[in-house]
Amino acid sequence: VEATKVIYDVSDEEIQEAISEDLYEYVTYDEITDRPAQDGDYANVTYTATIDGTENDNYSGEDEDVVIGEGYIFPEVEEALIGMNTGDSKQVDATITEDYAYDDADTGKKVTVDITLNEISVENTPEYNDDFVKENTDYKNKAEYEAAKKEELMQNKEEEYKYAAVQEIMQYLLDNSEFNGYPDELYKQCEENYNNDNEYSASMYGMELDEFEEMLGLDDETKKQDIETNVNSELIIGAIAQAENITCSKKEIQQFAKDNYEDYGYDSADEFLKDYSDDELGYQITYEKVTDFLYDHAKFTEMSEEDYNAQQEALYDDTEDAGDSEDETVTEDIEDDDTESEDTEESESVEEPDTSEE
Repeated sequence: VEATKVIYDVSDEEIQEAISEDLYEYVTYDEITDRPAQDGDYANVTYTATIDGTENDNYSGEDEDVVIGEGYIFPEVEEALIGMNTGDSKQVDATITEDYAYDDADTGKKVTVDITLNEISVENTPEYNDDFVKENTDYKNKAEYEAAKKEELMQNKEEEYKYAAVQEIMQYLLDNSEFNGYPDELYKQCEENYNNDNEYSASMYGMELDEFEEMLGLDDETKKQDIETNVNSELIIGAIAQAENITCSKKEIQQFAKDNYEDYGYDSADEFLKDYSDDELGYQITYEKVTDFLYDHAKFTEMSEEDYNAQQEALYDDTEDAGDSEDETVTEDIEDDDTESEDTEESESVEEPDTSEE
């Protein structure tokens, strides 16, 4: 099976970006009491938005932290914060643009915002030097720390691009395999896992399941297709495992639990094993073994990281364009249906007397 092998490296810029993210954990904030707010300050604000004379919670907030000038709230409001002192209040008129609209119907509407500046603070980022590294990490100096950071980033990229290659291989196998049905029990299990995953994801977004699925466009037919894809993937993994005599022992399952229980949010391997059956964990281990086998035996076409990322971005743009085109088509269909419906109604009203006579 052919797949793409990304040739990658880690640049000095990427290392410094990662270090900046690490430094952010040590950022402190100093309250400012002797001057008005400035561009770039952190501002704690409470604000109430009124649209067409009615307060609107979608554009209101209480004790929220914003960085002035970063575009968190309406630009007119952030601009008005500049020069305000702690405790000051102000009323600001703004226009809801597309970028800030909670609902598309709100775009272009005028909004009045009553805002109070509760607190002004500035961010203090620690100086990155050998002393900082020695005090806050397991390394002696910047050179050691940066070498370790590069190794970490290289490992992350290796895992990322290997995962992408495995997905490419699995998609090829799905597209070029014939399936003669599936066990009902397997479908039910995949359906349960699929629904559980969606429920978990919805909870992470603070959403109800139906809202989350609507956001992703998951109608019944799409969900059925997704589940069948998962079923077929398991059938492929099982077939390859059987053909290549790839197995999983009880000892491997226990070791997997010891190595991974924390990643799953458990306090011990025993607790982890109570919630997951040997079949579930055995499949996970077998899946990793089979995909490693597929990866090791794939025929790779090498591609630079820059070209690969450009390719992925183009694919994403194409998908977005296709989605927009589909939305336009749906809108046109609805308009056509409305027109047809009006014509039908007119036609029916003309023919109604004849129908009643019959």
